[in-house]
Amino acid sequence: MAKSQNKGGRPLEHFNRFGNMSPTQEYMHRPYLMDRAPFQIRGNLYFVGNLWCSSHLIDTGEGLILLDTPCAGSMPGLIHNIWKLGFNPEDLKYIIVSHAHTDHYACVNALVHLSGAKTFLSAVDAKDMREHPERMEAMNRELGYYNESFVPDVELQDGDLIQLGNTTIRCVLTPGHTIGVMSHFWTLQDGQDTIRVGIYGGAGFVSVSEAALRRNGMPLSLQQDFLTSIDKVWDEPVDLMLGNHPFHNDTYQKYARLFQVAKDAFLAPVEWHRFLNELRTRYQTFLAMTPEQVEAMYAKSQINDYYKIL
Repeated sequence: MAKSQNKGGRPLEHFNRFGNMSPTQEYMHRPYLMDRAPFQIRGNLYFVGNLWCSSHLIDTGEGLILLDTPCAGSMPGLIHNIWKLGFNPEDLKYIIVSHAHTDHYACVNALVHLSGAKTFLSAVDAKDMREHPERMEAMNRELGYYNESFVPDVELQDGDLIQLGNTTIRCVLTPGHTIGVMSHFWTLQDGQDTIRVGIYGGAGFVSVSEAALRRNGMPLSLQQDFLTSIDKVWDEPVDLMLGNHPFHNDTYQKYARLFQVAKDAFLAPVEWHRFLNELRTRYQTFLAMTPEQVEAMYAKSQINDYYKIL
């Protein structure tokens, strides 16, 4: 398995990128501290997220697609990043949400108010949101002020295609992290280069601990679904892997390398399997932990430790 390395060349395989990567209290109180400059990844694909949450922008030629939003406190940074790249947030046509967690949907209503964009979420997660508003609201409040749930315009089924302009995104149901997580795959054309892009919908697994599943009234079968979903997308051809959190695919490390190896920093056909292998191994270790070990694992945020390593 290829090893992920930091910019100094030291491997990151001992760091658990799927553990407690929540914002620190300082970041929660001052979310603007997580803001960083946006950048072009390749062709019509751009990163407009922050240190915690990934948001990806696609210029389809007929309007903009946004994949995931941050929490509401980070919306000024998101809007700033879109403008800084030369795009107008009012040109958002589609907002695709990977799964029903606040840190991926909390800005949707505000962005729709601004742009009139059409919104997409899996039918499974949409149903869960409708039927458990109290759980969603508790999660929204836990992650800060002004976070809102939303009602998607389109409820996606496994295998559905979303098409706009030059981009067609295939949506694959990969439950585990939530009951209706979706992963997304599409082809990007950059000059003469045809690049297959993939993003795994939800890789954290604290939400599938037995305690969390029982507390949230979710089926214990989600623990097995998590593994089944990894197998389901194993054979997807992916040249350029994105993460729906930047520490899942070392987004900012690759951004630094853009200045060293030009436009190929994000191209790594072996990374998809490396990531899925790492996720499976970490998850199996997690399942073998006692409740006390799980509690200790999530006692302290590791997000600053990760960026110090980089």
